[in-house]
Amino acid sequence: MKHDTITPTPPGALSLLLILLLALSGCARLPLADVQYIYDPSINFRKFRTFSWYKAEVPTPLAGGAGPQFTTLVDDRVKGAVASELVKQGLNLVVDEAPDLLVAYDIAVDTAQLVAQDNNLPPGYGYAYWYGYRYRYSYAGVANYRSIERHDIGTLVIDLIDPDTNQLIWRGWVDSDINPTALDDSYIAVVVANIMSQFPPTPDITR
Repeated sequence: MKHDTITPTPPGALSLLLILLLALSGCARLPLADVQYIYDPSINFRKFRTFSWYKAEVPTPLAGGAGPQFTTLVDDRVKGAVASELVKQGLNLVVDEAPDLLVAYDIAVDTAQLVAQDNNLPPGYGYAYWYGYRYRYSYAGVANYRSIERHDIGTLVIDLIDPDTNQLIWRGWVDSDINPTALDDSYIAVVVANIMSQFPPTPDITR
């Protein structure tokens, strides 16, 4: 009886196959179709060349602290990932000069974990539930705006603000499952990259 000969798969090929499967599983975890964005259609986003970070304000009840889920490591990872994507778009991070854009971000978490809240905030401004920080910029020029507490827990929201008018001009987000207390930095990079892939916005697409 003739038996078929089974040729063993080279170890290198197995390693490559494993890497490809892991990459595909990572992509499946966060489909690009889930990314959403809103923006001010009157803005020419191609004119921007520099950016910096919007200065956050710690509300009075949390002075000296930044909320139960705050870690500077996660903050550094998110900012690093956002900066990397903006640099790919041709923008440069500036420190000692006025930027063309200011960047802020929020992560929606369970608000019941907050010890206290400062409600002395003028209407029309955002509230970062993760840190308990407040970002005092207007969203009047952007339709369909939702405050961070109206997003599902785990959602990362990235805002771009015009420093001259203090107006929100672009917001991107994805309903992910970010948990600041148990998170690998590679997932942050994937989430941020998918969100920022929608910037600058395409004028003939409304989401």
